[in-house]
Amino acid sequence: MNVLLTLLTWATFALAAIQPIGPPTKFTGKDYLVKYAVQEIENLYNSTRLDSCAKCMGALALGKTLALEDDRVIPEILQELCKKYKWQAICTNVYQGRNFGVEAKAGHIANVLQLIDPYGTDGEYICHYQVRKACPRPATPVFNLTGWWPEKPADIEERLPKSKGDRFNVVHLSDFHVDLRYQIGSESNCTSYMCCVEPVYNKDALKANFTDVVLPAQKFGSYECDIPQVLLEDSLKSVATIGANKSFEFGIFTGDMVSHDLDDWLSLANVIKSEEDVYYNMKKYLGDLPIYSTFGNHDSFPYAQQAQNASGFLGEFIWNAQLSASLWKDYGWIDEETQAEAVHTYGAFGVTTKRGLRVISMDSNFWYTANYYNYWNTTSPDTSGMMKWMVDQLIEAEKNAQKVWIIAHIPTGGSTTNALPHVTEVFRQIVDRFAPHTIAALFFGHTHEDQFNVYYAGNGTDNSIENALTVGWISQSVTPLHNYNPSWRYYEVDSDTFEIMESINYYAQLNKTFEFDMDKPEVSTNASFTRVTYPPRTPDEELEWIYEYSARDAYDPQNKWPKNAPLNATFWHNAIQYIVNNDTGREDYLKYEFRESPFVPDGSDPEYIKNMYCYFSSGTVPAVFECQKRMNITKEIWI
Repeated sequence: MNVLLTLLTWATFALAAIQPIGPPTKFTGKDYLVKYAVQEIENLYNSTRLDSCAKCMGALALGKTLALEDDRVIPEILQELCKKYKWQAICTNVYQGRNFGVEAKAGHIANVLQLIDPYGTDGEYICHYQVRKACPRPATPVFNLTGWWPEKPADIEERLPKSKGDRFNVVHLSDFHVDLRYQIGSESNCTSYMCCVEPVYNKDALKANFTDVVLPAQKFGSYECDIPQVLLEDSLKSVATIGANKSFEFGIFTGDMVSHDLDDWLSLANVIKSEEDVYYNMKKYLGDLPIYSTFGNHDSFPYAQQAQNASGFLGEFIWNAQLSASLWKDYGWIDEETQAEAVHTYGAFGVTTKRGLRVISMDSNFWYTANYYNYWNTTSPDTSGMMKWMVDQLIEAEKNAQKVWIIAHIPTGGSTTNALPHVTEVFRQIVDRFAPHTIAALFFGHTHEDQFNVYYAGNGTDNSIENALTVGWISQSVTPLHNYNPSWRYYEVDSDTFEIMESINYYAQLNKTFEFDMDKPEVSTNASFTRVTYPPRTPDEELEWIYEYSARDAYDPQNKWPKNAPLNATFWHNAIQYIVNNDTGREDYLKYEFRESPFVPDGSDPEYIKNMYCYFSSGTVPAVFECQKRMNITKEIWI
């Protein structure tokens, strides 16, 4: 959707003459229809009588009409616009129709255009989120979900199990992003996406007649690249080695196996190969340890796309749930009944561990802003049916006084760019109803950073300690992409209440395996190109995975929190105050967020600190907006 509408937006500036032609008829050929569509788009966007929102909605209406008339014409229109305005080097790859060989998006754009209401909230959401805020952000509806569940049982607190002081351990892995094309010695400081693959280069260096690789990709990975096979396997070896003394009972994996590679390289075959590779190596190195997984936004084809059953297009995506559920069952992580459930519910499933904890895995692509299929039927609280399915699981758990963990990839809060507000409003109401007595914790990935969100009761207007409900644990990534050291964590869990008692984090200093010393940068200028180089060093032959920190020790340095109390929402509410109001706390947080890489940012700017507060204290997107309004934040800063 964003591809189509961005191209349509740029048509505003297209002044190339197109001779007026008449409207198409039922006898019109496709070539004529494409020419007519391009002319109408330019006429629409060159209009001086319409504002940006009206132009955007008009373009959507035109697209819907064309898609309903003949959806095959949409890819041709997109290719024509792409060639004309040189949006891609290979337009036929990205903008072609039904094709599993490359990241072909146009067919899915055509699907969604047929479904949307272009002049309703569908159009408003698309034009705001996909077309440079051409329309104002729609008001977030407050859906009435009271019919989804009964009243909270009056005796639920009495029936819940009480802690006896025993603990067990669970490992949390996230965001591998294995790059099947990773090549040692290729350019890791490239000016395209992705680096560390051939034939990428640094165009600024080439302009200055510098033809050598600026910063060569290293054996175990580089800070602006996804991971080579050796880092995938080494990270899992470290889990097995460290876990030998920790007796992990199961693991959770919060998604993203596939690399952040270029649209014109990604294919269905490469996505499948990446997923099979990661699952296979989990089984190879972790043996009989059950791993409960969820899909990331990269674990799909095309990228981030997943259609709802009600859309009529689910059949184009069912392969992913079938493949993954089959592997999960074959590796002994789920049984046949759960396998069938996962295929039926988009790869989502619920499983009860041997201790009685219920783990519910959700496909967060149904609230991701980049999924085109989330932009139709936006007045419904649950177009996919997945939210109601989760609620039914929670009702059953509540009846049995059973605790639940929810795992998903994309956090529902913190940032305003990843999740759609109307879907996370539904999520908020569910958390408000079932936490903390049934929902013991939530677990996410996606950001690559070591983070957390606190969910508060209500709509985000009262973030008092009394309102703190539960915590979203956002795990760090194994991929170093965007300047992190590879890392993972495990939790010490109360055996009866299933609350998190401790979070222990391990990491590897990637730059110790580099053939150059990043602590000693050397700057030189050649023509207009400023090059940063580093003197050679003898690299470590192997990655060393070492203890980084304990959450309890890091965010309660004065030991005010009772040793036998869980790291619950109240603990993390206090941690927010420590981080945003204390220089040492903030410096430590940023150090851990980046896993002590050479690129830890300075967090002293007051605007940065205000953004940190809103990120930590907002479990849903509407809560972020509410916090930003309270804090007078005019610009969202990536935390």
